[in-house]
Amino acid sequence: MVVMSWSSGAPKTNKLGQSLLCAQKTIRTPCSCHARWLLLLWPAAALTLHRPSPTATMMSSPSRLVWHRRDLRLADNELYHSDQKTIYSLYIFDPSDYSTRHTGISDGKGGQLRSLNHGPHLTRRLIDAVHSLRRALRSLGGDLIIRTGNPLQVIPQLAQELLIDEVAFSEIPGHYEFKQSEKLKHIVQYGGPHCCKVFTTCSITLVHPNDLPTDPDVWKRLARPNEKQKKRSKGKAKKLDNVAVIAKSNKQSNPNIITIDPTRFECGMPTIMGDFRRVARTAAPVRELYEHPNPENIAKDFTHVNTGNIPSLEELTKPLLESDVPILGCIPNDLVMKLVESANDIPHKNDNIEEQSLLHLRNFVQKHAATADRSLCDVSNNNASMLSLPLALGTLSPRQVYHCVKEEQNKLEIEQGNSPSDINWLISHMEMRDYFLFNCFRDGASAYKINPKTPVHKPDTPREWLPLSEHQDKFIRWASGATGLPMIDAGMKELIKTGYTSNRVRQNMASVLTKDLKLDWRLGAEWYQLCLEDHCVAANFGNWSYFAGTGGDPKNRHFRTISQCFRYDPNGSYVRKWINIRDNDVEAALRPWAFDKDWLEPIVNPETQLTFHDKDKLEKTGRLSNG
Repeated sequence: MVVMSWSSGAPKTNKLGQSLLCAQKTIRTPCSCHARWLLLLWPAAALTLHRPSPTATMMSSPSRLVWHRRDLRLADNELYHSDQKTIYSLYIFDPSDYSTRHTGISDGKGGQLRSLNHGPHLTRRLIDAVHSLRRALRSLGGDLIIRTGNPLQVIPQLAQELLIDEVAFSEIPGHYEFKQSEKLKHIVQYGGPHCCKVFTTCSITLVHPNDLPTDPDVWKRLARPNEKQKKRSKGKAKKLDNVAVIAKSNKQSNPNIITIDPTRFECGMPTIMGDFRRVARTAAPVRELYEHPNPENIAKDFTHVNTGNIPSLEELTKPLLESDVPILGCIPNDLVMKLVESANDIPHKNDNIEEQSLLHLRNFVQKHAATADRSLCDVSNNNASMLSLPLALGTLSPRQVYHCVKEEQNKLEIEQGNSPSDINWLISHMEMRDYFLFNCFRDGASAYKINPKTPVHKPDTPREWLPLSEHQDKFIRWASGATGLPMIDAGMKELIKTGYTSNRVRQNMASVLTKDLKLDWRLGAEWYQLCLEDHCVAANFGNWSYFAGTGGDPKNRHFRTISQCFRYDPNGSYVRKWINIRDNDVEAALRPWAFDKDWLEPIVNPETQLTFHDKDKLEKTGRLSNG
């Protein structure tokens, strides 16, 4: 899931794609598998040399090419369930995801700041997940075909090479991703020498898009069931009915292609999270899980195609390190290098990541979900589900989370006579996640604008965004963990080192950037995208807009980070884990400047980071903590 590239047309092949392909070509010995690199470098020659004979094709069974995106699993994957007898699996490393692209944020000089779609930590986890999927397919006698290039070119070429009958993939959020999908569907069906059918679904959401209403009246009635509906004029009713008819016709135009374009969800979908969740629970019951694929349907003959090699982290991060344009206009090269080195330091996972994700889910639901204190700064020791990464990569589906929770509740109801609700928060989190995903589908390109839409709450609240060109030093201090505010700096150090930090800390860091420093929230979203191992464009940009107060359902919150640290890291263990606090006094982790004369001066007045109650307590006792 990546942020839109802000450029029209298909991504062009860049130096990364060329270097990877040439490297693969030079190290392989001449053999039948060499056809794959011939195909990408010289398509016509490859197709001539290695295309199966027409006789063999007529005798073979129908085939489907499954393009994996953010669904790197076999279980609960609709793409592996069809009438097709032979299924080929494909993953594509798109060079445009690993090279800098425009962000849509002005650089103050008539141009745009640049950033990256896939940061080092996400890339590291992605490589492991792709390796794991390949091992899983090989255990079934199949394989995962790997390509490096533009999907709009790679998929039609491979479909022609294998004489594929149907290309199948799952839709993912993001404006660029949507445009790419639309172009691919047209090319595969109508635009090439080998045309075939297309099947699409949406496996990233809890509820299936086709199960949500298409009628604005239904959305409104289900969102506010106790609210008296106002009578509308005939003209307005006719307009809304037309919108509903358009959405319905889009949905039914081709049952094999799912509709997730903005017009599908503009027809009445609420902008308020609570309203959306109420409708989804009422109108869209969660579907049952898909079984594991039948091994007999997995393709096993790769005589005529090279399955390819998975690139290394070094290869994929090379364009980032060699870029002559600073990330976001001002991020120092040494900070980018530190991010890459941190990702390199994380050990590779050689186990079955899909199986481990499911085992972790079951263990957490059964043993820890009921007692997890998710509000803490440090959520280690099973105080958080840690499902954001497997959900972002698709090694686990939200439906698997839902059914695992329901299964445990049903079991306990039989054993104890009641269905516990203290683990139901996991389902609530899947519903919240759906809100941001469907919001991203609906908003399209506007999701990346500084003011995506008119807020529902306090629409007249002024939003002042200071220009980065005049406040680069503040942004660099924030992004490097040098604000002088203990929780913020500890959180940023953790994020850079591991690619992860808790929800509590993420929200506080967002509050400082947008409410205290008053810098464009998209700068924070872009920096998170570069750093996070669990990046999802819908969740990341949606949450940033949400807490910056610019979304359709904004929360005008200003977190007081010192008071937050006092409540959610009371003994200072989280802060001390990531930054050096010289004094052993518990209070020193909250207000180190009062104990260390050499402490970096806070980027904002510390008094603004205290609640009224805590400020009063500090004035009267000289301390926040009791220790």
